[in-house]
Amino acid sequence: MNFAGRGEMIPNADSYCEIDPSVVDKWGIPVLRFHYKWSDYELNQVKHMQETFRAIIQEMGGTPTSPMPTKEDGYGIAAGGRIIHEVGVTRMGSDPSTSVLNKNCQAHDVKNLFVADGGPLPSQADKNCTWTILALSMRTAEFIADARRAGTV
Repeated sequence: MNFAGRGEMIPNADSYCEIDPSVVDKWGIPVLRFHYKWSDYELNQVKHMQETFRAIIQEMGGTPTSPMPTKEDGYGIAAGGRIIHEVGVTRMGSDPSTSVLNKNCQAHDVKNLFVADGGPLPSQADKNCTWTILALSMRTAEFIADARRAGTV
């Protein structure tokens, strides 16, 4: 028997992407470099999951076959981007100093740039985010169509 936990990463200022100053793709286009940092929230969450898994195994009469991960190894938390649908690299919000996009998934700084993927979501609790992406994409497409008709984009 095996257990695997999933949890939500809370947005924080240490998690962001930037254009890599020295790495390019095969066409010479600079690539993104991602940074993330687990907070106490995520580490406490994964510690609780590990303890809960072991308690369930013992309550069922079993014995965990691996030792309890320690704080030094992040309680066994996987590296960012390895096992869940990561979102939030182009966060949506009303303040351009803390978000990239407005409520219509339109860039604050580039009025003809729209992002229609998981980037606008500030966070997500581990479930597949496809339906939310589809809903935001539809709303964004409707906004673009209305703005084009009005001549504002």
